[in-house]
Amino acid sequence: MKGDAQPLIKFFDGSDKRFIIPLYQRNYDWKEENCEQLFQDLMKLHNSDRRSHFFGSIVSSIQSGTEDRFIIDGQQRITTVSLLLIAMVNAKKEGLIEATDAKLVEKIFKRYLVDEYQEDERKVKLKPIKKDMQAFDALLYKPKDQYIKESNVTRNYDFFYDKIIHCGLTIDELFETIKKLEVINIRLDEDDDPQLIFESLNSTGLDLSEADKIRNYLLMSLAPAEQDDLYTRYWNPIEEFTKYDPSSFVRDYLTMKQGKIGRIDKIYFIFKEYAEAANIVRATLLEDMHHYAKIYSQVDSATVGTDKLNRKLNQLRTLDSTIAYPFFMAFFDYASKVGLAENEIYRVLDVIEAYWARRIICNLPSNALNKVFATLHRDVLNHVNKAGDDTAPSYIDVLTYVLLKKGRSSVFPSDEEVRGDFKTRQVYKMPANARMFILERMENQDNNERHDVVKELTEKNITIEHIMPQTLSDKWKTALGDDWERIHEQYLHTMANLTLTGYNSQYSNLTFIEKRDMEKGFKDSAFRLNNSLKSCEQWTEKELKARQKELQNVFMKLWPMPSTTFEPLKHEAESASLDDEDYEFTGKKLQAYMLHGVRYTVNTWKEMLIQVCGHILIEKRSTLEWLCANENHGFSHTSESWRKELAPNMYVWTDNSTYTKINILRGMLNECNIPLSELVFEFRADVVVEYEDSF
Repeated sequence: MKGDAQPLIKFFDGSDKRFIIPLYQRNYDWKEENCEQLFQDLMKLHNSDRRSHFFGSIVSSIQSGTEDRFIIDGQQRITTVSLLLIAMVNAKKEGLIEATDAKLVEKIFKRYLVDEYQEDERKVKLKPIKKDMQAFDALLYKPKDQYIKESNVTRNYDFFYDKIIHCGLTIDELFETIKKLEVINIRLDEDDDPQLIFESLNSTGLDLSEADKIRNYLLMSLAPAEQDDLYTRYWNPIEEFTKYDPSSFVRDYLTMKQGKIGRIDKIYFIFKEYAEAANIVRATLLEDMHHYAKIYSQVDSATVGTDKLNRKLNQLRTLDSTIAYPFFMAFFDYASKVGLAENEIYRVLDVIEAYWARRIICNLPSNALNKVFATLHRDVLNHVNKAGDDTAPSYIDVLTYVLLKKGRSSVFPSDEEVRGDFKTRQVYKMPANARMFILERMENQDNNERHDVVKELTEKNITIEHIMPQTLSDKWKTALGDDWERIHEQYLHTMANLTLTGYNSQYSNLTFIEKRDMEKGFKDSAFRLNNSLKSCEQWTEKELKARQKELQNVFMKLWPMPSTTFEPLKHEAESASLDDEDYEFTGKKLQAYMLHGVRYTVNTWKEMLIQVCGHILIEKRSTLEWLCANENHGFSHTSESWRKELAPNMYVWTDNSTYTKINILRGMLNECNIPLSELVFEFRADVVVEYEDSF
């Protein structure tokens, strides 16, 4: 690798030289504020005595046998200055800026923008990626009415064109100032690894999105022809399928493949680790990503099949359903491959919806669903695949079994829990998407004639109306009776007191009869949620309780508790990984554990804890030494009867409950940066222990 400081314009100079932006690079995306900053710097530079202005670095590699340079880093700066030069040339041709040197415009055009001796039909020196190239070439060769206006290339050109004709400088003065822009020109040798250099230059993640880095990783090391082929066949369609947000798709793709959720700002490194560990040919990996990106697009647009299926999926999309995308991608791929019947696909979505709706009404944390959906399809297939072809259970039966077995923060709420929480749930204070989901389904139920509640609420054409208003007038207090304060507080934001209207501002805090009988009041309402209000003569706790029961019955009809006859085979050993926060380890009898994919048999939790600590001691000794020295996570540097010695001055607390042992292991693996999923426990299927294994 060689590098030196030189004027940027010298980098442009030279015949038989082209600057190729590889297909793995991102599109040109400098914003107007970036261009404004550059032009202000040029004006300050012109008015100062400074001889140069540092303009960053350019990293390039030379294509063997040519003078063509592949731009690894610096394409934004090269493209921007090229646009500035084109704007200068065009402004002079149109007589909107003066030039002292009559031949300067021709010199700029022929020396820095094109190579007229280039054998290829396209003579332009800079070769942006495809969509940018069309807009760039139009600026050079086509009339203004044929410019590609929607391109960022054209928008920034227009910005510079306007600045140039109003800045008061001649072409000569402006060009002399541009010549003061200086860059570090870094040229890679054949034995340099462009990928490692690229990572180093972009390690802060400020300039490139995670998807930009992933595209670079997948395509950079390939020959130009293969880059072009894979970009056109796979990567560009992936961007289109994901609405040009492939970073989110890649995170969901990795979650589906690995069963664990990565941070969006670390997806590039997670993807790189996955790709290198899997050792998959780039073309094969891109083909697989393309396959799932297409499914991702179908899920995102609710176009997975028949109108019935699409409507069901669209109902779920009202929620923040992106957390379920890893499951949906895997499930719809599986359904297609095995020819799952439409009815069973629908039932799967129905159970997912019931699980979600019941959790919403019981006010259970939505973040717990990330972990559920990350592994749900894999959990189902683990049971399906263990049975023979003749005895294989249906997907829906196993899915239902898996969800019903969830506990703690991932629990599937029972009928009793739903009925209890329905009475008190503050629906009006729910997150907007959850509130719209519940109201839309309660209003339309399964009728073919439907109100687009979500759209109307979003566009504020309709609003949520409190039947008993948020601020009570004296008439309302009298109507509610002596206990009005408790009734108001207890029922105000619950489902019993909420409905939909297009005339909320007209209702204000009118009495119930006035709201019912006014023009376009409850009696005239087309919303089903208002049907029972039409016959009410007052609105007191009695009516609130009646409507509460009515709507609760609607809820239970929409989202009944599913049932299943599936039970795992008795000889199947139950297992759970350390990262399963909802699994109840207490009362389980260990028969083995797996660490990093290697299985070890044990008889007790204590034996397992000591062995695992021994494995980690070999792998991460310095971290365990730190834990012991700082008395963290059950580790100590001093001996006690309840501690087991791992090495000199290194002890772990072992005489404790199963729950505590699990927490010690989680703390140790987290400190060692080892995924909790690397430790899996296998339990005896034929033994149920009523008390914990404490010692």
